Amino acid sequence: MEEKRFQKERIREELIRLELMRKRILRPGFLELGLTLGQGQPRILNYLHSKEPLKQKELADLCGLDVTTMSRTLDRMAEAGLIERRADPNCRRSFRIFLTPLGREKAERIAEDFRAFDRRFCRGFSDGELETLLGLMKRLEENLNGPAEEGKG
Repeated sequence: MEEKRFQKERIREELIRLELMRKRILRPGFLELGLTLGQGQPRILNYLHSKEPLKQKELADLCGLDVTTMSRTLDRMAEAGLIERRADPNCRRSFRIFLTPLGREKAERIAEDFRAFDRRFCRGFSDGELETLLGLMKRLEENLNGPAEEGKG
């Protein structure tokens, strides 16, 4: 029983370590572009780069941010000249988010940084191993999205 608990703790700690390493590797490039990291600006630009235009709610869902946080972040990004909001022709209360030329330039650099990171992160894994890893990560996500477990273990 003790070994199982230790194993679970190691998995949790390893996930934290991997996230910290990811941030350490990507942060310098994002800072060089003048982006605010804690608000998800690189992810926002990357999603817009590949899926533009997006409604604010769609973007918030993709980035895992609540709508209020997304709204404040988009306000800052608009002030910095990275994005613009345009009225959605299908819904008067909704806006679509577009990249500006400056935003597109930064988004292209971010997309390349993410691709380089992905190559580094996945180096040495077969396609089958990556598929297995992805499946295991989806199960972890489902566990976290489900109800909390009552018992200990």
